[in-house]
Amino acid sequence: MPEPERLAPGIDRIPLRTPTLPPATTTNTLVVGGRRLAVIEPASPHADEQRRLEAALAARIDAGAELVAILLTHHHGDHTGHAEGLRRRFGGRVLAHRETAARLPFAVDGELDDRDELDLGDGFVIEALFTPGHAPGHLVFRERASGLAYAGDLVAGEGTILIDPADAGDMAAYLASLERIAAIAPRALIPAHGPVITAPEALLRRYIDHRRMREDKILAAVGDQTIDLPALLARVYDDTPRALWPLAERSLEAHLGKLVAEGRLHRDGSAIRRGGGAG
Repeated sequence: MPEPERLAPGIDRIPLRTPTLPPATTTNTLVVGGRRLAVIEPASPHADEQRRLEAALAARIDAGAELVAILLTHHHGDHTGHAEGLRRRFGGRVLAHRETAARLPFAVDGELDDRDELDLGDGFVIEALFTPGHAPGHLVFRERASGLAYAGDLVAGEGTILIDPADAGDMAAYLASLERIAAIAPRALIPAHGPVITAPEALLRRYIDHRRMREDKILAAVGDQTIDLPALLARVYDDTPRALWPLAERSLEAHLGKLVAEGRLHRDGSAIRRGGGAG
């Protein structure tokens, strides 16, 4: 069993196997603090992985620590699988944004909003940053002293991030959230999936540029004509294997929602053309 990875004094990363989207197979759980601990993203629903997390926590609790908070970035099941179990065994308050709380199958103990802080003592302060887009209640958690930020599903160390309007994803909000975290310039980002990102500004810029590139391809593919959704998908994602087109279509829907809201495209069912207005 791999040992927790020490990222900074008092901050451990524990990748746990979860039922997440390939190519990712794990979700990172973070344990932060000294005498008072917070767990960020107690993700796994699998009993053997839950025991791994519990063993790591028990070692610190046996040495005199106390679990005081369980922090959730958003509501998806590969991020919340052991929140209730940890609360039952070790105590600690489950905290999340109100939009996340409204989508969970269990009750939270408190709600977090943008810039709310959790002071764990011993120099550890975790700040919640509201970063919607992937999910309506998405939060990034930044630990002040270390400069490390737990990014959740804002970015990924492996794979990609899906913005799905059918699951309340919002492309405009997502791009604004990427810009916001880039401006904050954390020392490193711990994504929910994959290795630690040690050059966060460069990665965030690549994410933004990629989404802008896809948006430009949509506008170029529409041109001055009316085009239907299947044809648009084929043109805009011609660089993507066809096996991934079902996921690509969900991203395309997110981009279209943004462009229609901005008045740059008009949509009538599956037919898309330039400009706004009725017709």
